Amino acid sequence: MVKHTMRVLSGMQPRQVDEMIEKYHLNMLQTDKGIILFEGELEDLRKASKHVLDVTIPPGPTVSEIKDAVDKFDVKLKQSNDGPQLHGQLTEINDAFNYLVDRIQERLGI
Repeated sequence: MVKHTMRVLSGMQPRQVDEMIEKYHLNMLQTDKGIILFEGELEDLRKASKHVLDVTIPPGPTVSEIKDAVDKFDVKLKQSNDGPQLHGQLTEINDAFNYLVDRIQERLGI
């Protein structure tokens, strides 16, 4: 049977990763470049992509960039002891993070 992969977002809490592994029958892999992936059946990964979670925003984006991401994607901003977090479905948070990375790269001229 063919296995598929999906990236684990940096900033996910370990308990959330464990919960997704158990709930969707996933495994974890690490690439030779150090990227952590979920591995599983395609249907399980599709269900996991809709999983609602909180992901800590890494340092770098400005307040206005974070506000733009929250307005543009179906995510909410939360405050935690670990710093600001995006709350929403995994796919929406992933899209918001990609948007933030693009804004940072534009700002830095990368």
